[in-house]
Amino acid sequence: MAAMGISRFAFLRFDLTEDQRFSLNESTLSLIDQVEDPMLITLYLDGDFPSGFQRLREETRRMLDEFRARNGNIQYVFINPSENPDPQARRDTYQQLKNAGLNAVQIEVEEADGVRQQQVFPGAIATYREREWSLSLLLEQFATAPEAQINASIQNLEYTLASALKGLTSTHRPTLAILEGHGELNAIETASWEMSAAKAYDVERFNLREFPLDTLLGQPDLSLQVRRLNSYDLIVLAKPRASFSDLDRWLIDQYLMNNGRAIVMLDAVYAEMDSLSYAPEFLAYPILDALGLGDQLFSYGARVTTTLLQDMVCAGVNDRRSVRPWVYFPLFLPQTEHPIARNLNAVRMEFATTLDTVRAPGVKKTPLLMSSPYARRQATPGSVSLATLYAEPNPADFREKNLTTALLLEGPLPSFYAHRISPKTDVAAPKSAASDAKLLVISDGDFMKNQRNVVRADLPRGAPLPLGFDQFTGQQFGNADFLLNALEYMLDGTSLIAVRGRDVTLRLLDSPRANKNRALWQWGNALGPILLTFLAGFTYRRLRRRHFTKPSHAL
Repeated sequence: MAAMGISRFAFLRFDLTEDQRFSLNESTLSLIDQVEDPMLITLYLDGDFPSGFQRLREETRRMLDEFRARNGNIQYVFINPSENPDPQARRDTYQQLKNAGLNAVQIEVEEADGVRQQQVFPGAIATYREREWSLSLLLEQFATAPEAQINASIQNLEYTLASALKGLTSTHRPTLAILEGHGELNAIETASWEMSAAKAYDVERFNLREFPLDTLLGQPDLSLQVRRLNSYDLIVLAKPRASFSDLDRWLIDQYLMNNGRAIVMLDAVYAEMDSLSYAPEFLAYPILDALGLGDQLFSYGARVTTTLLQDMVCAGVNDRRSVRPWVYFPLFLPQTEHPIARNLNAVRMEFATTLDTVRAPGVKKTPLLMSSPYARRQATPGSVSLATLYAEPNPADFREKNLTTALLLEGPLPSFYAHRISPKTDVAAPKSAASDAKLLVISDGDFMKNQRNVVRADLPRGAPLPLGFDQFTGQQFGNADFLLNALEYMLDGTSLIAVRGRDVTLRLLDSPRANKNRALWQWGNALGPILLTFLAGFTYRRLRRRHFTKPSHAL
C-alpha cells in the first residue's frame, strides 16, 4: 500500500539499454514541457504491413508513449487510410493526405491468393491550437536497402517528432531573406523550398540593390539598408548571374561580421542544360571572376574552383527511350556524421564545380557533400557534349575521390575588408571579424531550384514540383531536406539538431536461423513460461514446507 501511495506522487522510469534508446534528449524534454494545451498526433501507419513498417510503427508508438508519459496533453491515434472498402473513398482519402504533404509509398502485401499492391503513408499530422504540422516518418535513401532505411528512420524518430513540437509551440519565427538584384533564381523557381521553409520560418525576398531613401535628404540611406539586412536571421543567395559591386560585397561582408548566417549557392561555370536544346554540345566557361564573389569567399576560407565535377555515381537523364546516367549530374550519398547530412537521401547536383579549403585562422571548415571514389575534374573552358551520355565512362579515368561541393564555415570569419578601404565611410565603423558566423557554400547555383511541371496531366503546366523531384525519371532526391537541416543547424537555439546524431542499434533477428529452428522457438515460447511457473511454484512449496517442518527445540 505504501508503494502504491508513493507511485501517485513519484513517476520513475529507468533506461538500462546500452544505447539509451528509451531516454529522450534534454532539448526534446524541454519541448514536450512547452505543450500547454491538448495536442493530437494522427499517424497513418496502421494496417497489415511488412515487418519493416511494423517495426517503424511500434518504435513510433513507443516514442510517443514516452512523450505522453512526460506530458499528458500529448495524445496520439493510429489510423489505417486503406480500411475503407469503397475504392473511391480510399482514393479521396489518399488525395487528402497527399494535399496535406504526406508522401505515399507502394508496398507489396502477400495474401492467400497472391500479392496485392498497397499505398502506405508513413507519416503523421499533428494538430495544436488550430495549427497543423505534417511529418514524414520514413527517411527515403537512394540505393539503400529497405532494412537500412527503416533503421535510419527509427534513429531519426525523436528528431522528427520533436521538430513537429517545436514548429507548433514556437512563439518566435526566425526570418529568412532570399537576396535579389543580381539575376538570382526567381520566386517560381524556389517556390517549393520557400513553401517548406515557411512552416517554421518567415521567408521574404530582399533586393540588395534597392535602397530606402532618407526622408530628409532624399538620398539612398545606407545605414538603414545595413539595419534592414542585419534584421534577418539568415540570408540565402541562390545562383546570382550579374556582377556584384563593391558596395554589394561590403553589405554581405558586414552582415556576416555581425555573426550572420548565410547560404551561398553559385555557379562558377556557365553550363546550362537548356543549351543542349539547340545543339548537341556547348562550351562551358568560367564566370566566377565576372560575379566578383570568388575573392570574398576565399578570404573566409573557401576556394571556389572553375573545374566541373564528373562522377560515375550520378543521376540519370531521360532521352525518351531510357534513363541514362550522366556524369555531369553527380549524386552525393552523405556519409558524414554531421547532423545536416546525416541519414540523408542522395543529393543531386547539375554541372557542379569543386571547392577547396584555404587557411583562415580559427575558422572551422566542414565538408558536407563529397564525391564518390570514382570522380574526376574537367577544366574549363571545355566542351560539354551529349555524346558522353551514350559513351560508357572508363573507370580508369575516374580515380579522384572526396571532391567537395558543399562546405560549412563556422566561427571567427575574417572580414574581406579588414585590410581594404571600405566603399563607404559615412556609416558606423565596419567590423574586422566575426566571432560566431556561419556560412554554407554550395557549388551549384541550381541546388534549390525546383522543376516545373511538363509531364503530369493532373497538375497545371508550369506548376512548381517538390524540390529534389525529377519528373523525367520519377526519382526524389534529398536537396530539400539538406537545406532544411542546414537552416535548423544554423538557426537552432535549442540544440535540437543534435538529436539527429543519435545512434539506435536495432537488434534484428537472424531470419535464416530463426526459420530453420522455427518449431523449436515456437514451442519454447509457448511452453517455457508454463514450465517456469510450475518450477517457481514447486520451489516455493518445497522451501515453505522445509521452513515450517523444522523440529522445535525445547528451552
